[in-house]
Amino acid sequence: MNADCQFLTLPHVSRRVTAAREDASLTQAALSKKMGFKDRQTLASIEAGQRKISVDELLALMQATGKDMEFFTDPFRVVGEAGFSYRASGPSEIEVDQFEEQVGGWLALWRFLGEKRGDEPGPLRPRLAINERSTFEEAQIAGEQVARELKLGQIPAEKLAEAIEAKFSILVLSVDMPEGVSGAAVQLASGDSILTNRNEPSGRRTFDLAHELFHVLTWDALPPERVDRENPTSYKAKRTEQLADNFAGALLIPSESLATRWMARTSTTTLDAWILATANHFQVSAAAVFWRMVALGLLKKDDASQTLSQVVTSTKRVTPPMFSRRFLDRVVWGIDRGEVSVRRVLNLLNLEMDEFRSQCAAHGVPVEIGL
Repeated sequence: MNADCQFLTLPHVSRRVTAAREDASLTQAALSKKMGFKDRQTLASIEAGQRKISVDELLALMQATGKDMEFFTDPFRVVGEAGFSYRASGPSEIEVDQFEEQVGGWLALWRFLGEKRGDEPGPLRPRLAINERSTFEEAQIAGEQVARELKLGQIPAEKLAEAIEAKFSILVLSVDMPEGVSGAAVQLASGDSILTNRNEPSGRRTFDLAHELFHVLTWDALPPERVDRENPTSYKAKRTEQLADNFAGALLIPSESLATRWMARTSTTTLDAWILATANHFQVSAAAVFWRMVALGLLKKDDASQTLSQVVTSTKRVTPPMFSRRFLDRVVWGIDRGEVSVRRVLNLLNLEMDEFRSQCAAHGVPVEIGL
């Protein structure tokens, strides 16, 4: 290996080296031998971010792992450095993988422009004092405490997304997702993110947002499954999902407000009509209201099938614009400053120019006419 070869300064390359090695099913010792290193310590130092990689070494690495140059150098990718968890019911692994690559492009764009603008995240992340030994009641208490911390008021759904971004610095995006995927949480060193499926009913979107918030806030203590099935088979995964649901229900439906509405109901109001009206009031699903009532001991779990089958919900859906104002504001800033090209943005977002303008307008983000 040429001792005088130029060393490269590539952000996030250490994780990509590890990802390339693991994709090739190579140990550090095996890859070190292929690259001509005397021992594995040099490669270990590169993967740990303690040593830069040279041009010659990068070329050897590409040959040994079968990866192209962009795998290691493209700033608009997230490779081997993020944790993903999808709330899903039926997508294939291929669909999830393809969607994850697309999401990685969005988050890499967000990170790249944040670094350029100096909007780097702080070293501290909010975390909940919840673990696998916590009770459902403790998860409910945590949900109401978070609602108070975020100052969400009597109808938390109205302010939840904006409050999460403002208070916790968590990026919240409303996007198109594969059929069967309703939400996702992403853990990344440059900042955590939550994505919701904008084509789902509003009540479902709100609940998924609160549910995924639980995963972000408990990721270290309760690492979620990559594909978070609605009916998980393992005990640990099932319990984690139950804790997340209890947290979400309590966050979105304050016990005091719910009890007040319950006590004020009239004798002529049927249970199904009351549940539907309450769901509309809190901007959640009828199922969320029912199970919150069960958690508070106001209804019995055994009545679920009969009660929920009688609730007639509205089929009207209002689809929100894509992404978020905060996200598009940073993207437009990057374009205006010449940090990223329009073509690259449109390719990453999978939008035509007119569509991009439309989404910006829907979020109230001004776009220059000459863009």
